[in-house]
Amino acid sequence: MKKSVFLVFLLAFSLMLTGCTKADKTFTGAGVSITLNESFVEKEVVQAPLYLESQDHIFMAIRELKTDLSGYNITTLEGYINAVLSNSGKTAEVFTKEGTEETYMYAYYESTVGDQTFGYMLLVFEGDTHFYSMNFGCLSSKLEKNKDQYFDWAKTITIE
Repeated sequence: MKKSVFLVFLLAFSLMLTGCTKADKTFTGAGVSITLNESFVEKEVVQAPLYLESQDHIFMAIRELKTDLSGYNITTLEGYINAVLSNSGKTAEVFTKEGTEETYMYAYYESTVGDQTFGYMLLVFEGDTHFYSMNFGCLSSKLEKNKDQYFDWAKTITIE
């Protein structure tokens, strides 16, 4: 009898825990589609046409026409990520992620706003007519533990 009561309790507790996870939600804008979780909300900001925020993370995306950038000699993905970093006053080691649906380049950097320092994962993608710049962000102290999550979310990104 005690085993039966324990098993019923264990099953009920397990079912309660499965209800605690956040459901996936797909967001689309600026030629980008990404699947995050339902804790994210879309906000309007001047910096990016697609800006998503949760309690612990942000995601933002912009796209730029290749023809507009070619006048600045930006014609490759590597040239684009270096220009994005340079225009932001940042220097960072740049990496290439291959073997997924989309090949992209990425880098990590920090930025201080007021008295808080934030850590970012910059990702750049190349489409037929546009370059895409995206950032995941969180408190700098939490960036290292969030990197795997950011890579998982990056796997869901599609571009036009």
